[in-house]
Amino acid sequence: MRHRLFQRCLAPRQTARGALVDPFLKVVDAPGVFVVGDAASVIQNEHPVPGVAQAAIQEGRYVGRLIAKELMERKVKRPFCYFDKGNMAVVGKNYAVLERGWLRTSGSLTWLVWAFVHIISLPQLQNRLRVQRQWLWSYFTGQRSSRLIPEPPRTPGTANDYPS
Repeated sequence: MRHRLFQRCLAPRQTARGALVDPFLKVVDAPGVFVVGDAASVIQNEHPVPGVAQAAIQEGRYVGRLIAKELMERKVKRPFCYFDKGNMAVVGKNYAVLERGWLRTSGSLTWLVWAFVHIISLPQLQNRLRVQRQWLWSYFTGQRSSRLIPEPPRTPGTANDYPS
């Protein structure tokens, strides 16, 4: 379900896939407003960009750089271009599938590749080690570890008071 603010502000400018954006990921007829990820309806080479995490990551990086250039009053010349890195998915314990161009593979080795790629893509060594430890625990015991996200205590009267 899309956020109410998104629906209210962009309702006249959206398709079933999301907000209509130009090649620079700016909302059509709404200057200074960018939309990325599955909330955006991005068309490239007359085909929609898939609503997957890899596309959202690339779109977010592009918009971040674009905003930085605009703040420095530099002209942005190149529109967003999605690069398809392929698809990977875990189907079950010890089994995954991978598609990248002409390469299509599946099985336990692909599952190990999937695990390696996902651990390597985590931003910090601490996170990599924690996830690796949790996955090994889950694999050998069949138990899932808790996924608690600690938050600092809220201070009354601040922006932290309001739920998003």
